[in-house]
Amino acid sequence: MKYILMTLGLAAGVSSAYAQNSPKITSQSIIVNPVASPLKVSVWTAKDPTGSKIPTYVAGDRMTLNVKTTQDAYVYLFNVDQKGNIDLILPNKFTSGANFIKANTTKSFPSKEDKFTFDIAGPAGLNKVLAVASKTELDLNDIAQFKEDQTTGFATVTVRGGQNGLAQALSIIVKPLPSKDWVTDVAQYQISAKVATPPVPVASTTATWKSTFKSALGLNRVYEFYANQLKALGYEADQTTTTRQQIVGDFSMADQSTANLTVKQRPGTTTYDVVLTRKE
Repeated sequence: MKYILMTLGLAAGVSSAYAQNSPKITSQSIIVNPVASPLKVSVWTAKDPTGSKIPTYVAGDRMTLNVKTTQDAYVYLFNVDQKGNIDLILPNKFTSGANFIKANTTKSFPSKEDKFTFDIAGPAGLNKVLAVASKTELDLNDIAQFKEDQTTGFATVTVRGGQNGLAQALSIIVKPLPSKDWVTDVAQYQISAKVATPPVPVASTTATWKSTFKSALGLNRVYEFYANQLKALGYEADQTTTTRQQIVGDFSMADQSTANLTVKQRPGTTTYDVVLTRKE
């Protein structure tokens, strides 16, 4: 990707050679290396393999990020949303959370081996994923830390000031490195204010279907979505039990086929667990 650099004045007494080798921050608050380097890094979303467009996702969509380097390197991925909230995506403590990448190897997050999905939840607006590749491992303790009681697998980002604060902090971290040993790239994606349709059950006459996903629809509307799926097949609702975070419904057909639908919302989240069991 190409970016227009801001023109930065030189401080008195600072040599031009030193200034040219210092990290630069673009008008979009993105840190870049002004020196050409054989080390290159590319980051892109699965929706845009070119890495040059801005794909759109809606709440509930699942996203895969990909990153590749031209030399062996440590790669760090940061997501900055339109409100300035920052998440350190890589490294993490999941199966594929190691951030050392061999040259010309594409690393995907999450990988096929991971037992989780990267779900889009909002807020709506433009997001940026900043990739920083370095031939030596970076010390990020001043801006992100894995806490002992951390349950999510991700580090807690402590830097303030949104993407500008992140760019300033990273420029300090990479400044001591040889200029040819680090490089950055940015991918952008848009989160729409629209809501994704929940996943549709796999058609089967006798089966238990399960799904976990995020949705901004709300508990009642998620349940209604799946209840309508059953009604379209000829089921009628027999009994419904509703609690604060769970709705359970029993359905039946004239031929004695039955179905049980359970929709549960995880406390304090927009994550839903759906179990649909059908019996002839």
